[in-house]
Amino acid sequence: MRVVKIMNKTILIAGCCGMTGKAAARRFHDEGWYVIGLDVKLNENEDKYVDTYVPCNLRDMEGVEKTIASIEEKFELDAVFNGAGAEAGTGFENTGSKAWDVLLDTILGGNVNLCRAVSPCMKDRKRGKIIMLAPDYRDAEGDNVLSAAAYGTLHGFVKSFGMEMAADNVLVNVISPAVPFDADLVADTVFYLADKDTYTAAQVVSVSGA
Repeated sequence: MRVVKIMNKTILIAGCCGMTGKAAARRFHDEGWYVIGLDVKLNENEDKYVDTYVPCNLRDMEGVEKTIASIEEKFELDAVFNGAGAEAGTGFENTGSKAWDVLLDTILGGNVNLCRAVSPCMKDRKRGKIIMLAPDYRDAEGDNVLSAAAYGTLHGFVKSFGMEMAADNVLVNVISPAVPFDADLVADTVFYLADKDTYTAAQVVSVSGA
């Protein structure tokens, strides 16, 4: 018997070509969701679990707004997951100001830009889920001070932005897995928050086992 995939919900996954983005795309695809993937570099033959690819640099505010507006003309986004990220590979004392700016602009700026673009339509519809990713570096090996600091900004952003959006039934949360983490476990958590949960908002969801 042929199994027919019925797609009745749509998720936008930013960073769809990364490890976590791919795991999330696979999970949602297998659950029958329509998956729209965003990334700076796209290979349409790389991942069969993404239904539609859209090139987008999250650091470009105008570009993000135009991209989301174009997507919203065709789809109603039920959920958004940003799995894109970056790390400071040179250590605390050796990272210059430009590299720090890029790191912060990618992590905090990219999430802010994406949230600014997707939130108006979700508020109008009085429903939606926005999920971010902020790895927990406290037990990670190496010099991760700046990466931890950059991702830590998302905790404050989600707690404040999430409370504002909850008034319109849009639930915003950030997942914080301990580094190194299992991408499939993170994808499971993303799916739960996007598909099953109807209450959690403005929370830092720890996936650390501690």
